[in-house]
Amino acid sequence: MPTFILGAGFNADAAEEAGRQQHDSGYPLVGDTLRLCFDLPEIPEGKSIEDLFSDALERRYYDPIRKLADRLRSADYYVARALAIAERANCYQRFFRAFPDSSFLTFNYDSPPETFLFCQGRWYPRDGYGVRVTAHLPPGSEEFADKISSALVLHLHGSLCIRTSEYEARRKTGETIAWLTERDEPRYAFDPSSISANFTPFDRDVGADDVEDRIIAPVPDKSKGLKQVFIRDTYTKALAMVQDSDIVVVIGYSFNAHDRGSYQTLLDALRASKGRRLLVVSPDADTVVKAIRPGFPDLAIDPLKATVKQWVTASFPGL
Repeated sequence: MPTFILGAGFNADAAEEAGRQQHDSGYPLVGDTLRLCFDLPEIPEGKSIEDLFSDALERRYYDPIRKLADRLRSADYYVARALAIAERANCYQRFFRAFPDSSFLTFNYDSPPETFLFCQGRWYPRDGYGVRVTAHLPPGSEEFADKISSALVLHLHGSLCIRTSEYEARRKTGETIAWLTERDEPRYAFDPSSISANFTPFDRDVGADDVEDRIIAPVPDKSKGLKQVFIRDTYTKALAMVQDSDIVVVIGYSFNAHDRGSYQTLLDALRASKGRRLLVVSPDADTVVKAIRPGFPDLAIDPLKATVKQWVTASFPGL
């Protein structure tokens, strides 16, 4: 049973599959993100896009990350949802149906895996993130109250749909003032914001749309973000899952040097597994594997040069 790790490249075929234009409604590539978030035609010399996000956040300027979130949510609704409910099968439907016993780790903030799996009756927000999540149901939706996920989607860099609360106003006996007090355990709330339709009848846990606090921004140093309680709890589940896997399939993830702290522990967990196999599916798979193989000589790492659509159409070679 493979476990999947998804990167930004997993969504690269989605807009075309949905019959939409990539540049205005699809999941943004690097060039799209540069124009959308910073209104720049190219990356300034000596900088990376991670540097640009970092510079903005250091100035407490959150517009770039909010613009990115808005675009991802738009793609989740207009692209992922459209593909998930389409009567005509597409490569993403076929992919998720082909692995009914698998779970999915993702470095993305968006929600295509949950959208497809929810439509297939395999994922629900209360347990599907690998941690206990509060999710609201309106009256008349009792049939969903006890649904259990058969597949998990673990967001390693956070999710735009999860709000975390570590503190609450609590009044001690005999006191008239409620003090902000740390909760006995964090509260995770399902707030899909503008993509609630993807998960009907579940609706919003209404509150602040604190995008900048829900995710690890795409900055060079993610060490601080990796300490967020939701991220830590997610990694605990993810590492156990990887260690128990026969093979891990990575789709559309570049193993960027900036992300070393994010993927090092995952590959270390894979080294402790029985199979110790890693399959990298990407148009740049040869380059990616050449870069990471020296650091993990005891793993069997195989490249497979293909997009998601090409891999699905070829009936999942390498597995």
